[in-house]
Amino acid sequence: MKKRLFFLICFLVFLFGIDFFVFQKLQFHLPNESPWNTNHFFNFLYEYERIRSLPKSKKRIIIVGSSVAYYSIDASSLEKTLKEKYALDADVFYLAYAGNSPLYVYLLLDWLEPLKPDLVVYPVNFIDYRLHRTYVLFPEGRNDSVDEGLVIQDALTFGEAPQSLWVFPKETLLEVGSKMDFETWSRYLVSSSFSFYRYKDIYEQNLQNLIQHRFGRNTSYHSYMGVSIPESVNGLGWTGKQFSFFPTKKMEEKGFWIEVTPFLIAGSNCQLVFSNGNHNQVVNLSQARWTQIHLDADFFRERNKITATLERVWYAHEASGAYLDYHWDPMGVRLEQTFGLEEPKSGVQYIREPRTEDFRYNGMDDETYTRYFYYRLLEGLDKRPGIGYLVALKLAKERIRNEKFRPFFHFRYIQKIADHFRNRNVPFLLINNPENPISLRWYEDSEWYKDHLRYLQSMESGSVHFWDIRDVLPMQGFSDFHHFTYVGMEQMNPIYAERIGNLFPK
Repeated sequence: MKKRLFFLICFLVFLFGIDFFVFQKLQFHLPNESPWNTNHFFNFLYEYERIRSLPKSKKRIIIVGSSVAYYSIDASSLEKTLKEKYALDADVFYLAYAGNSPLYVYLLLDWLEPLKPDLVVYPVNFIDYRLHRTYVLFPEGRNDSVDEGLVIQDALTFGEAPQSLWVFPKETLLEVGSKMDFETWSRYLVSSSFSFYRYKDIYEQNLQNLIQHRFGRNTSYHSYMGVSIPESVNGLGWTGKQFSFFPTKKMEEKGFWIEVTPFLIAGSNCQLVFSNGNHNQVVNLSQARWTQIHLDADFFRERNKITATLERVWYAHEASGAYLDYHWDPMGVRLEQTFGLEEPKSGVQYIREPRTEDFRYNGMDDETYTRYFYYRLLEGLDKRPGIGYLVALKLAKERIRNEKFRPFFHFRYIQKIADHFRNRNVPFLLINNPENPISLRWYEDSEWYKDHLRYLQSMESGSVHFWDIRDVLPMQGFSDFHHFTYVGMEQMNPIYAERIGNLFPK
């Protein structure tokens, strides 16, 4: 009996030891090569561990929230403006990820204590309240009368909130465990107890990236993270008709890969001409596939910029299958993920780089943008099921304008968040963030919208501040209803900086 008990204890010690050192510690000491706006929850956890390991030497501003937050504020730009214009030397950090609703911001609050923030900034928008889910679940339902318990149960489903199981299982269990059925409660209990279960779906993505970047072709990816292309590429790595770059030793030894679509070939070969001013090379693209390119040795004798020019382009709105998209940007070839780099980038989990789609609205008048907005975001649901949430959001804003405002579920958690910071006398800035003027018109003049603003405003007292800036950014600064383009983010930087800078005593 004693021997069995000894082996059982050894097994448990081994199990929990491996679980702790490998899944809680080791994986966060590996380089993080997941780019910005991908692998959201691992990036969030990795960033939290990074911030926690840094000694505090300046004021600390922490931005919390969803993608609304990290599409809105550029940390390095804000730091620079605060220092230059407001003599405020501060570190700005993100602790935000896509889909982060007020419930999970609330569950994050105890995590903030060791970071010792001097200001917490929380930009919110309609999407954060998840009110559209009521109409998805109950087509005839209303947010002013729906059973809150059913909405909470929906919010805990894996499809709606995977972060609750991956990031905050223990906190979620303690906060709303009584609303769970036994199966869901059991999953949260296991996830709270064992990191290998908790992280099983997210840690492997970074390991795959590490292996792929070093030994693979880098042709299977969600977000481009290669060298900056002067002519720009889009978020998925697609060039226009022309792109330029500098030759590297890695290119000389291994070449590089580009994806060619059948819409570029269009029944005949497409020439791709490389030139550095002294030497030209013509490549005939004849097959729709990932194609390996080997440049002539002459390109590597001098480190001159190489310009690649395609004979023609193709358009995603004329394509089909996975290549179909409703935009009018000219498309060329897709570059491998780490194109032009000798070593892959790491630690860029919250560094946003401009892409082609960030500039497509520059100089566009309101009428043209409006037509493009409806076409790009709301048409073709049968062919693009991924826009379903945008269609649901539009319906929700049109329906909720005829309802009474009811401060339930996520609104109550915003109140709890405000109370938390007020009770601890930590400055907290809640922002009703800018919204695209087109989608704002659908419900801005309703009593629901006005009452919801009054509710948020009522939280302002002590160290809690509320700021309504719903209409300060023109429509050309938005990529959809609530996310800023890179250009829009740059336009908003001095506006955020002024408000934040004035919160600190001179």
